[in-house]
Amino acid sequence: MRNVLASLFKQTNGTWDLSRVLMACMALAFIGQSAYALWRGQAFDWQSFGIGAGAITGGGGAGVWMHGKSPQ
Repeated sequence: MRNVLASLFKQTNGTWDLSRVLMACMALAFIGQSAYALWRGQAFDWQSFGIGAGAITGGGGAGVWMHGKSPQ
């Protein structure tokens, strides 16, 4: 399982891909903050959640795409 998870965040040459690691950290922080807000009974806007989740996913995907296009 560890090898499978590590392969999600590594490049083909075996080095860590910073854009994928940062995207995962941002996504975990976003989900954690949303879960905390729901647990505390605070007002929660599902539309804003969707916009934020889409922005994180799209930004991370663009970062991975641009990383592949940049000269090494």
